[in-house]
Amino acid sequence: MGKIAFSVLLGSLAFAGSAQAQSGYPDEYALRPVQLPESMLQLHVPVVFNIAPGSFGDYVAIPLDIRVGLSHELELRLFHPVNGLCLRGCGKKYNDLALGLLYALMRDSNSQLSLLGALEVTSFASPATLRLDVGVAYKYFQGAWSIGTTPYLGVGLNHRDWNGDGINIPVEFAYQLSHPMALFAVSGLYGSTKHFGDDWHMPLGFGLNYLVQHAFDLGAEIVLNNAIGNGDSDNSTFIVYASWRNQ
Repeated sequence: MGKIAFSVLLGSLAFAGSAQAQSGYPDEYALRPVQLPESMLQLHVPVVFNIAPGSFGDYVAIPLDIRVGLSHELELRLFHPVNGLCLRGCGKKYNDLALGLLYALMRDSNSQLSLLGALEVTSFASPATLRLDVGVAYKYFQGAWSIGTTPYLGVGLNHRDWNGDGINIPVEFAYQLSHPMALFAVSGLYGSTKHFGDDWHMPLGFGLNYLVQHAFDLGAEIVLNNAIGNGDSDNSTFIVYASWRNQ
């Protein structure tokens, strides 16, 4: 596999308001709403590397994510819940896909709330594994920062003996350092409903998002996937990504 290089430009400019694109969708990462506006399409291409000690680079995958604003209230999302296109470290090169929806319930100047649902095929290989996600997406804005969370219950639809239910509460804090650059931190709480006391864990990650030009971002993120809890403490990843929007 050839080397993948992303150039992330870092700056230190004073934050100067919340200039928005003509579509009304903010250029600033920290100030972007829960859902895309009607007719907007976003293509998000992350490249995920394993950086755990002793297994550095053993895993490389591209879990592509596509979002489409179908209307003012409804967003469609096509995403990969496990690996997407796996370049190294998986049994199969492509083995999962999911379809999700967001429906807006509330919007005001400081907060937004949407219902979410998704059908996941976490494995196409026999036996195929299906899951259903049900939850909400919430984001609060204040000045140059925001905090968002997407708590949802993942329900195993088949093979319940090993495809059980899971509690997922991802959280992201973002701060807009300047018009093009934002710092963000990710964490949350995860675990199975049946053995939550034995397998709960909390990730901890930090990243930078840089607006190269209108509708195009580059970013990088490092995540300790099980920083706290009973998971594998050596499970760490480095992510570089590009995001493009049509407006």
